[in-house]
Amino acid sequence: MSVLRVIEGHTFQMREEFKLPVFYFLVLGAFAGWQSFYNLHLDGIGFSSMQIGILNAIFIATSALVVPFWGILADKFGSNRILLLLSSVCALMVLLIGETFKFHWMLMFIAVVSVFHQPSGAVVDGMTVGFVRANPRFTYGQFRLWTSVGYASISLLVGYLARNGTDIIFKVSAGLFLLLALFNLFTLPSKPVTGRNLVTFRSLGIFFRNRRMFFFLLLIFFLGIAVAPLMQFINLYYNDIGASASFIGWVFFLQALPEIPAYIIGTRIVKRIGAEKMILLSMGISLLRLVFYGMITQPEVAIFFSVFHCITIAFFLIGVVDYIQARTPDHLQTTGQALIWAFHYGAGISVGNIILGYLRDATGMLKAMHIHAMLALVVVILTVLLFRKVGSPGGERT
Repeated sequence: MSVLRVIEGHTFQMREEFKLPVFYFLVLGAFAGWQSFYNLHLDGIGFSSMQIGILNAIFIATSALVVPFWGILADKFGSNRILLLLSSVCALMVLLIGETFKFHWMLMFIAVVSVFHQPSGAVVDGMTVGFVRANPRFTYGQFRLWTSVGYASISLLVGYLARNGTDIIFKVSAGLFLLLALFNLFTLPSKPVTGRNLVTFRSLGIFFRNRRMFFFLLLIFFLGIAVAPLMQFINLYYNDIGASASFIGWVFFLQALPEIPAYIIGTRIVKRIGAEKMILLSMGISLLRLVFYGMITQPEVAIFFSVFHCITIAFFLIGVVDYIQARTPDHLQTTGQALIWAFHYGAGISVGNIILGYLRDATGMLKAMHIHAMLALVVVILTVLLFRKVGSPGGERT
């Protein structure tokens, strides 16, 4: 840390409202650089659907364990420092994954890279929530929309570059991670981290002792299982119904592009209707997308429903972040964000990927969509019941 202190004394002090969009763009751009076409890469080098499902599950499941750990470290030692470490390791590990063709080695490398890859988004979210709390004229959505800009533009670029082979995706992603590390290094804040003495690993108990909070985290875990076909496996769905790699690049572009206005509009909507209704709206749209995808066999028709991915992602995140942060102490902002990533994107989607990998081999993607839609319906009903109970007199107790 002494080296970092020397560097921090000689860095360019950029204002936070200018740094955060760059962080979001590079983090999600680096993610899109390889994850948008990773399943197609695995399919192309001979991995089975079950193996692909396991690798996706390992990649995401690790976050259920490590993201809360990194969240606490970020709250204790500073988010910028932790992000610098994460992005530096990812730049190297993503390159190694691109050179791996055996399942057992891929399994090992994907487990290692996930330890450092998955927490990045939660760490930047923690920075943003802290900044917005201290500067109310800014909103979470206006910064988070830059994830969509990064994801859309890099997905489109990689879709074009991957026409002649998917090896290039790992080089693009590694380059973006390296750029993120260098940008972060030369703009490290000079202020010391405050509140670090309040943060320990026992701090997690604050979230789990609140029964309503814990039940809510369980519900977004099961939602993660249900919406798994809309995430990493969506490229295989399009592949199975006859879409080309270039077409899939446009799918990811059109999924991400509407997220930009969705984050701006969603910030206004959540103030009017509240976090609970915002979350239910997102869940309902995701349920309908699963139902329609299960009936569509033409890529040109399916791509229309990809536009609504902005509600699945942006509206859900805005609602959940508002719901969780309203119940999170100031000194545990990143930890609160980390739990969202751990339960929903980590544990939930990882279990969903394993189930989906089996279902794709056993029933095909169309029937798998409808099976996941049934689970999504159950989650929507349970969430309505939870919010109604919380909304009743004396409903929310620790």
